[in-house]
Formats: sequence, structure tokens, C-alpha cells
Amino acid sequence: MTRQPAFRRSSPAVLLFLLCAVVPAGTAPSLPEEIHEGILLVNELICGDDLDAAENEAKRIIRKAPDHPAGYFCMAFVIDSWMVRYQSDSKEDEFYRYCDLAIEKGEKILARRNRNEWASFFIGSADGFKGTYEARYERWITAFRYGWKGVSVLMELQKSGSGIPDINFGIGCYNYWRSALMKMLWWMPGVEDRRQEAIELLYKTRREALYCRTATSTALIDILINERKYAEALAIAEEELKKHPTILLFMWGKVRALYGLQQYDTALSLIIPMIRKTELDEYDNHYNTTMYRLYLAKILLAEKKHHQAISECTAINNYAFEPSIRKRLEATLAEVKNIHKLALKGMAAKK
Repeated sequence: MTRQPAFRRSSPAVLLFLLCAVVPAGTAPSLPEEIHEGILLVNELICGDDLDAAENEAKRIIRKAPDHPAGYFCMAFVIDSWMVRYQSDSKEDEFYRYCDLAIEKGEKILARRNRNEWASFFIGSADGFKGTYEARYERWITAFRYGWKGVSVLMELQKSGSGIPDINFGIGCYNYWRSALMKMLWWMPGVEDRRQEAIELLYKTRREALYCRTATSTALIDILINERKYAEALAIAEEELKKHPTILLFMWGKVRALYGLQQYDTALSLIIPMIRKTELDEYDNHYNTTMYRLYLAKILLAEKKHHQAISECTAINNYAFEPSIRKRLEATLAEVKNIHKLALKGMAAKK
């Protein structure tokens, strides 16, 4: 049986796609200082879970530099960060509008000059961002169409000797997931397996990039868990949590890595507070809480705590899902049903 990659459930990517790459490193061409500082602040505010302030700062960049793509890309990033946090598509139109504006502004710059690395970078990044968004909803044809369009621009920059080292983040993510998903995609035969090469490229990016390390770490955790390299994923998650202790993406990565390593007690101590915190979110639609409770049920089943595992399955089944969320969770809910059956069998065996 072919194991489907974990990208189906969360790919945070692929979900922090390239924003923090917009800071010069090495011999990279410089951005105007005001744009540079503004982008840094947007990234810092998002890491601090202050999305309202991040949105205000992105809008300020747009006001100060309306003809530059950076502010529009920052707005797309803020909007997507909100949609990732709440696993909602309610701001999809707004997200696409700002991605398209970033592309439009970048193309206008290129029309005036034959070469501008940052303009090309934002164009490629915005299309790649669309691809990661489409992949979140398993719309694979459009995901790979946008992804390829974006990564082609980044690879052209790489080929031309661009001084922006963070372009390797988008290239590495695309090459890994394209390879990992190739067995699912019968309509894309003959895809070369470049997973290991992509992983090495992302490790290199994480070492060398000055401002893309957080995004690269997020991507690597998902990839390493997908490859069942749980110890490596755990090491990255723990390192990042020392710097960003409140980011649930890293906590979630740590829980999944611990589960893979069968360190159930530690995973259990982390996931229960995550459930409590998420259920208090104003916009909780039960997607994230379902994923967390699923892992809690899996841990309890592994520890032969059958009655508690059944309780978690029941809690999930009692959620009132929106139709779109229920559709996204079809495979997860099927797994919940199977855990429930196994727990019932385990209880019966003890009698």
C-alpha cells in the first residue's frame, strides 16, 4: 500500500511561504530601508500572534510604497496566516487579490527595467503562495500549475546567479512535495524523485538564510515527519520553540514527532493544553481541535487507555462541522471511526 504524504493534513509550507526571505543576505540587492524594516516588523508581529498589528503594518508599507510589490505580498501573508490559524477559507478572495496585486506591481517594475531581482522574487513568490494555498485544499492541478509558475521564476533567479539565497526555500519545498506526491498524481507520470536533494537544500537554507530560518524550519518539520524522520523533526521543533514558545505550528510539529517516536507521555502533556487553547479561539471551526483530538485518541489507544480514547472519538463526533470543514476532514473522521472500533475491541478483550 502506498503511504500518502502528510501534506494532505497540514503543510504549513508550505503555509509560511517565503515572506521572511525578503531581507538582503550576502550579496543580495538591497530593498529600500523603510520597506525592509516594515517587512521585518510584519514577520515579527505574526510570530508574536498579533495579526491585527501585522495587517496595519502591511497596509502602512503599501501606503508608503504603493508601486512596490512588497506591501501587497505582506498583506497576502497576513491574510493567509489568519486562514492557517483558523483553517478557514473565508478570506480567500482577499488573499488572491493581494497576491495578484504583488504580481502586477512586480511586472510593472520589470516592464521598466529588464532585470530587477526583487520584482522577480515577489512575482515568483506570489504565484508559489497561490500554489501552497491550493494544495491545502487538495486542488492538485491548480496547486501544481501555480507552484510551477512560481518556482520557474525562482529557478531563473537561481540560474542567473541571484544574490538572494532564500529563493532556495521555495525551490526546495516545491521539489520535495512534487516528488512526495508523484505516486498520487497519475496524470503526472515520470516525476523524478528529488526528495533527499530538496531536504538537503532546505537544511542549507535554514543554516545560511538570515531571515528565512523560521519558515524553513516549519517546512522541514512537516517534511521530516512525512519521511518518518521523527528525531530530526523533534530537534528542529524544540529549537524553534525556545525562540517562539507560543507558536502552535511548532508545538504541533513536536507532538507529531513525539508520537512517531512513541514518547506518548510527553506528547500527552503538550496536546491537552493545545486543545483547551484552540477551543477558546473566537473563530474555532473545530478543524484544528479535531486534528489535535485525533492524535490524543491515537496516543490513548497506543497506551491501551481504551475508554479515554473512545471519549475523545465521541467528542470529535459531537462537533457541529460546517459542510466545507467536514469535507476536508473526511479521511480524518474515517480514522476516528477506526480508532473507536479498535478501542471497543480492546475493552472487550479485557473482559
